[in-house]
Amino acid sequence: MLTLRPRQRQALDDLRRAYASGARAPVLVAPTGFGKTAVSVEIIRSALARGRRVWFLAHLREILDDTAQRLEQAQIQFGQIRAGHRPVDAPVQVVGVQTAARRQLEPPDLIIVDECHLAVAATYRQVIAAAGSPLLLGLTGTPERLDGRGLRELFDALVPTCSTAELVAEDLLARPRTFAPAIADLSQVRMRAGDFDQGAAGEILSRPTIVGDALEHWQRLCQGRRGVAFCSTVRHAQTVAERWQAAGLRAMAVSGGSSDDQRQQAVQLLRTGDLDLVACAQLWVAGVDVPALDAVVWLRPTASVTIWLQGCGRGLRTAPGKSDCLILDHVGNARRHGLPEERREWSLDGRRRRARDGGQVVPVRECERCFACYSPTLPACPECGAVPAIKVRELRMTAGELRELKAGEARARKREQGQARTYQELVQIGRARGMANPWGWAQRVVAGRRARGY
Repeated sequence: MLTLRPRQRQALDDLRRAYASGARAPVLVAPTGFGKTAVSVEIIRSALARGRRVWFLAHLREILDDTAQRLEQAQIQFGQIRAGHRPVDAPVQVVGVQTAARRQLEPPDLIIVDECHLAVAATYRQVIAAAGSPLLLGLTGTPERLDGRGLRELFDALVPTCSTAELVAEDLLARPRTFAPAIADLSQVRMRAGDFDQGAAGEILSRPTIVGDALEHWQRLCQGRRGVAFCSTVRHAQTVAERWQAAGLRAMAVSGGSSDDQRQQAVQLLRTGDLDLVACAQLWVAGVDVPALDAVVWLRPTASVTIWLQGCGRGLRTAPGKSDCLILDHVGNARRHGLPEERREWSLDGRRRRARDGGQVVPVRECERCFACYSPTLPACPECGAVPAIKVRELRMTAGELRELKAGEARARKREQGQARTYQELVQIGRARGMANPWGWAQRVVAGRRARGY
């Protein structure tokens, strides 16, 4: 029988209490590496003991494969309802949502929905509705959708567990170390369906200077590591892989359009240490488990905290000889969403849709010496020990009456701001004016412009 860790046992007890209190569809919220699948296996075992039929429902082949392997290890008999597998009559089924949507199936008593932040999408809702009125159990680390829709349409309770930082402190996850060595100017990239237009972002981020800068910082900080680079488009991923290869590094590109064999090959080569980097597009944000992976390069901007946290989580699993994971953020995601180890408060009720450029600014301090990102509550950089300069705005006192700001001066400042067409130009103005956070001010100006349609 699988032995659960204390936090997992507590989560199992909390779920049982939620059901006993009348919940029919709780969501277990736990970060990458917590062991949500292990908890769900014990839920399945308990349901089987009561004669219940259970589905484990997911959308990614990698997640379905991993779950099938866990059930085998737990010696639980199961069938699989998904492409490439013959039907097997069993009380437990590992179910691909795309396959289930095309078939008439015997309804289960319980559906466990992995990555349940996706479950309010049409295909999931169709499958769940066709199953009648089973109990539900949602699994996710991030119960939030990009479009702001809440999960209360399907689920009725949150069962929180712990933060990434707590798992790091218990040596159950590797320590994330986030660096923002150079952030590309994406101020001209419009939003599409609530996120950055990845086609436009890919064109900017494929420029030789930007890819070259990413490579330079990889060579400086990540020598000897195994990593994944999240890219904006398929062509962008190919460009990144080619640039790494030209520098004598072992790299390959994969995408949502790659064959199963290509995707499996990339995973295997990373696991064996025969690849330095996999550049991927439309892939690997979730569902891939390579514990030895210890570097994550962000070349894909996102307005989704879910994508950000799940992507960073690919590098946080523990492995022999691994103590940390370096996260190189070239696109400002840490500023938008905060550091991956921060504790977050979640809700089933959704949120208001963000500004059109995804430009929410989260307090994150960036070290001017080594480019590390860290909490502004810390007195010094945890990487190099540099103490940030305290910028004091000088207050000048003069004799006489208070000086009125002339209308002409205000117009000149407004005109100067209006003539700044790019994010970087706005940052320069903010610095010239002595602002403590010119980057945040520049992002708010850009967000305001786009909200007004220009």
